[in-house]
Amino acid sequence: MKLHIIAILALISAALSSCLNHLPNTSPAYYNPNCYANIYEHSGFRGEVVQLQGPATYSTLKGLKGRDWDNTIGSVQTGPGCWIVLYKDKDFKDVSKVIGPNTSASDLGEMNDQAESIRVLDRP
Repeated sequence: MKLHIIAILALISAALSSCLNHLPNTSPAYYNPNCYANIYEHSGFRGEVVQLQGPATYSTLKGLKGRDWDNTIGSVQTGPGCWIVLYKDKDFKDVSKVIGPNTSASDLGEMNDQAESIRVLDRP
């Protein structure tokens, strides 16, 4: 009986020491240096600008980087590995506009001053 208990304890000890070698990944959130977008207050890349690093999602633009960007974005520039999706309503609802990598959109057409949420993606 003692041998069974000793064997079981040895197995448990081996299993626990094996787990120590497989600690969870505690690195920062995934980051892609080519995935970024500059959003501008007005068309023609005028007014205030803020850079959004991705991949990331913004279900509301109120309080974005210390300012209310709801219904304010007039132009955008995207990095070489970035797609952005602009949504007319918060929580990624209603009409959307997709802008691909390395794009300078000086005017957003129907989405000018209409976006209330954004997805910044590193793949289409």
